[in-house]
Amino acid sequence: MPGRNLGRSNTPSGGLSPRLLVAVTACWYLAQMGYYAQAQLFGPVMERYSLDEAAVGLIMSQEVAMYAITALLMAGPVTRFPRSSIAFAGCALVLAGNLIAGFTENFEVLRVARLATGFGAGMIGAAGVASAASSNNPQRMFAVVSVTWGLMAAGGAIIFPYVTVPFGAKGGYLLMAATVVLLLPLFRWLPPPQRNLQEEAASQALLASLPPLKRFAEKLGVRDAPNKEFALVALLALFIYEVGQGAVQVFLEQFGLRAGLEEYRIGEVLGIAGFLGLSGGVLAAWLADRYGNLRPALIGIATNVIVAAALALGQSPIAFAVLYLAWNMCFYFVVPYILGIMAEMDPKGRWAVATDAVWWLGAAPGPAIGGFLVAEAGYGGLAMLPVVVGVISICLFYFTLRRFYATQQ
Repeated sequence: MPGRNLGRSNTPSGGLSPRLLVAVTACWYLAQMGYYAQAQLFGPVMERYSLDEAAVGLIMSQEVAMYAITALLMAGPVTRFPRSSIAFAGCALVLAGNLIAGFTENFEVLRVARLATGFGAGMIGAAGVASAASSNNPQRMFAVVSVTWGLMAAGGAIIFPYVTVPFGAKGGYLLMAATVVLLLPLFRWLPPPQRNLQEEAASQALLASLPPLKRFAEKLGVRDAPNKEFALVALLALFIYEVGQGAVQVFLEQFGLRAGLEEYRIGEVLGIAGFLGLSGGVLAAWLADRYGNLRPALIGIATNVIVAAALALGQSPIAFAVLYLAWNMCFYFVVPYILGIMAEMDPKGRWAVATDAVWWLGAAPGPAIGGFLVAEAGYGGLAMLPVVVGVISICLFYFTLRRFYATQQ
């Protein structure tokens, strides 16, 4: 198959294959494209179907939930089947879902189309992550792809208003369909999985012998991971925290409109400040673990949720731009420390891998909850959500991790 020449032996040890880098970047962008477009589609979808925030938030939550669940379910298939084939199949669903969403005037048809899009996006994302994880230097691959994906996402946010302002939601969905067609050929460079048939047979036999709950834990790779009593509470804290982040994310364009900005300027802010926000991760890399993982994580979460509340309440263009940049920086500052905490609980990284799944599962209910709060209590109600869930998650993290560190000592 076309991707076979991208195996480990064709790239110098520690180096990155340019073709694989391009293919993984395309996977990440197409997989997450629908989620990050929701903020700029929220208003156009409300206008097109004459619905309130609660109804639109619910359909967007369903799409993200489908993405997260599919990515989990694909953890096994991406180790057995050609990743390029999985990505191509996912692209077919994303393309069809966006085309249907672009042309339908029926909201229930739109709901089905977005569920299909979320399913396809989960397939694409799983294929991309698995390909990056099996590269010569996974850490470097993920770091570089974070930047290349960030550049593409910034460009996408800037371009989006140029189709949604004149053409509404239809323009946004058709732009995403066109993007799929443009990037789809790059997936032929995804490498095949390194298969071990004996290990696969043993793994399938083990799964068949386990009860449902343990089978799910085995698929996540955490059935035998240590420190479950601490890790599960930490993952719950992360889930709760991410609900607030998902709610704020989907209303970003609405915040900008309330601040007096037009859609084109909002797109520029979302693109440029969103990319600059990645510098929060650079700051975390510079600080490293000189202050441990817990203290920086808690400070980052506290700052993030306060800024999120201010972002929801702000009505100044300058405040919107500055607060959005600060919100992004705080989030990307927190990410490596959360992963560091989970890695401390299991040096093999199994809890850290599960963290990525929980991140998306936590973001999924955010749009629905945020939409309900705005419909019932306005933006003041939405502003309270990240603060409340932030306080709960900080308390859970603090008391759980204090106990964990005490047991380690």
